[in-house]
Amino acid sequence: MATLKEISERAGVSISTVSRVLNNDETLLVLDETKMKIFEAAEDLEYKTITQRKNKTKKNNNYKIGLVEMYDVSKQLEDPYYLLLKNTVEKECFNNNIKLVKLYNNGMKYESLEEKNLDGIIAIGKFSDKEINLMNEYSSNIVFLDSSPDDEKYDSVKINFKMGVFAALDHLYDLGHTKIGYIGDGNTLGDNKLRERDVRLKYYNEYMKEKNILNEEYIINCDMTASAGYTAMTEFIKRETLPTAFFVATDTIATGVLKALYENKISVPNDISLIGFNDIFVSRYTLPALSTVRVHIENMANACVGLMIERLNNRTYTKKVIIPSQLIIRESTSNISNEN
Repeated sequence: MATLKEISERAGVSISTVSRVLNNDETLLVLDETKMKIFEAAEDLEYKTITQRKNKTKKNNNYKIGLVEMYDVSKQLEDPYYLLLKNTVEKECFNNNIKLVKLYNNGMKYESLEEKNLDGIIAIGKFSDKEINLMNEYSSNIVFLDSSPDDEKYDSVKINFKMGVFAALDHLYDLGHTKIGYIGDGNTLGDNKLRERDVRLKYYNEYMKEKNILNEEYIINCDMTASAGYTAMTEFIKRETLPTAFFVATDTIATGVLKALYENKISVPNDISLIGFNDIFVSRYTLPALSTVRVHIENMANACVGLMIERLNNRTYTKKVIIPSQLIIRESTSNISNEN
């Protein structure tokens, strides 16, 4: 049986860090890339935690589940949200003694380098009808994480975007902001991988119209990357008037926006308040620390794997789980009365 020492040597971290990660210590601050190395090492070495060994008789289902991802690694590094989803799904499968098998799309079909006979598929992201049909060649037991292409056929887990967007805008409005801009891609991939209005922009418009404070000149359209956020904000700053606050579609974009504001000597939050979405790890360490809407990725992964286990245990009807989001207040937002 593998030991913590063997895992620590393979992952290049301390034994205590390995132990805390494998036992889901939420107080531990460690990079998501480090967690991924630990889980991969533990899986390769077939390590089992004490809890897993105690529950072996209850959880030893010997399921083999395919993993399909919308983005490749290079795209995930531009915006780590989907990378974090994948990591947490891997951890949940590991904790439930489920073997996870990576599936690759070669354009004609999905292929696996390992198992051919799968009990189900977890699909992370958005997928076209063609891609979904290709998945069905492996298994019709598909759980979609972060999309819901067909509620009548497939289980799915999604975020409550409206709750998060409204909470962020309520916070800014309560601080006295009425000139609130939006930064993000106005049209992104929908549940069936077709370009459509991004739901965050949709709910932003809905909220601002309800308050009668919508100014479309304050909407900045850019790709969902830090570099795009930097470029878009740098160009927008050249305008004569700026809003007093921005809601940003992702924390990744917000990091680029923060850099552009800093280089142009615009203080956050004294001149402009900023609030993001996702609460990725780096958001706690930006200058200033980013206020944001937390997406509970651990809960999403737990629900996703739970739905798969239920389905494989003969549940015959579909389920759609909506995970609440949570406003996290840090240092990038302030009352408008404190601004210059």
